[in-house]
Amino acid sequence: MTYSVAVVLIALVILLVLYAVIIAYLILNNRLSHGKQKRLVTFKQNDYLIVFATQSGQAENIAKQTAQQLQAVGQKVSLVDMQYLTVEQLCQAQKVLWCVSTYGEGDAPDTAQSAIKQIFCHANLDLSHQSYAILALGDKRYTHFCRFGQVLDQYLQQYHAQALFEMVCVDHLKQADLDCWLKQLEQLSAQKLSRIAQQHDWTALILKNRTCLNSGSQGNPIYQIQLSYDDALSWSSGDILEIQCGNSLKEILYFLAAQQQIVSENLVAILQFKDLRQLPEQGLNESFQDWILGFADLAIREYSIASIPEQEILELMVRQEKTVNGLGLGSGWLTEHAVLGQMITAKIRSNPAFHLKQNHKPLILIGNGTGIAGLVAHLSQRQQHGNQQNWLIFGERQQQFDHLYKHQIELWQEQGFLPDVDYAFSRDQAEKVYVQHILQQKAEQLVNWIEAGAAIYVCGSLKGMAQEVEKTLINILGAEQLEQLRKNKRYQRDIY
Repeated sequence: MTYSVAVVLIALVILLVLYAVIIAYLILNNRLSHGKQKRLVTFKQNDYLIVFATQSGQAENIAKQTAQQLQAVGQKVSLVDMQYLTVEQLCQAQKVLWCVSTYGEGDAPDTAQSAIKQIFCHANLDLSHQSYAILALGDKRYTHFCRFGQVLDQYLQQYHAQALFEMVCVDHLKQADLDCWLKQLEQLSAQKLSRIAQQHDWTALILKNRTCLNSGSQGNPIYQIQLSYDDALSWSSGDILEIQCGNSLKEILYFLAAQQQIVSENLVAILQFKDLRQLPEQGLNESFQDWILGFADLAIREYSIASIPEQEILELMVRQEKTVNGLGLGSGWLTEHAVLGQMITAKIRSNPAFHLKQNHKPLILIGNGTGIAGLVAHLSQRQQHGNQQNWLIFGERQQQFDHLYKHQIELWQEQGFLPDVDYAFSRDQAEKVYVQHILQQKAEQLVNWIEAGAAIYVCGSLKGMAQEVEKTLINILGAEQLEQLRKNKRYQRDIY
């Protein structure tokens, strides 16, 4: 055997040994991985599984804080997004805490809808060994307050799970409701827990401009609200601005007169954001100032942001809401009661369920009314990124009065950033036309865009628009494909 041949043979032997070692490692690692996966769904009697179902991130935030609280007092906790929850995980858990929000017309959040069907469709599902509790987030302004929490409760009882305590319903993130949840957990764990904190990153904005965009319309007035802000403020298209509602000066003066109090700047400042409609009883020896300091704050209202930071203005679209008591809290404050130059207390709320994906795929934007706000913000962002395959389908009442963002849309068309625009002005013809009708008429184009990788974003009213759009999409694409688009985050909604 020559020297060169021997060298080659030795090299081959070394490679063979290395190959064997690598194969052994991969097999062992695969077994360990399977073991880890099994351990993920193995729960001891006192372990907690916390499941959250969220549309805007609020339920997730509370679920994470709940997990941290329990872990801090020595409890073992696993946290799972409902869209990734498996039947095996649920069945092996002994104690489950659910943090769920209601979205749309009493529905589960978009990400959790398929999970409900997959998990609770098993006839032989047995949860008789399981105890559970539900924290349900909702808003009493809507007909079906905390409806998804109630539906979930019914499912769990149907499969014989036992409630640890009565479902806690939270109205618009009220701290008192969250404290009830915490109190129940303290009794359950026999441990003192810290208060669940809300993300109050309040900032001061200045009301710079206010313009009615639809004078003469058959509908309520829609105002373009422009707010200036500190340079440190940042947001993404699709995000929400939460506004702390305030009282008009007239309401404050009327209240002070009724209480026979002398008007002062200090009292006006204290009462600016206090609820003057539902007053607590004044204590026998309680001073007037201490009494009013104990008033509850006015509610918070949410609005889609119509601009992006690069435009150096924060813009909203606000339609006046008219009630038996006058203008709505939020719309009245922004469109009439606050004066130009006044400070507006607000905060940005990230809305990841309506954020854009950073890609060059086509985008279909569908909406109506003030829902145009979220859509034009996305179009502005797409222009910044140089994405030109955009299709807007927008509906309002009359083209003459309700052609919102007309000049901006025409400019985008001229620049090539918005090659496809379809309008549904419902009152401009004898037979009303809505955005869902446009979708049906252009079904072939819709299918072609989806096949090219397009995403669909819907923003605007739930009743009438979003519900009918979804029915039409199911009719054109099929329920299975629409659900797959939802899972792939190619069907996103911001509806109200």
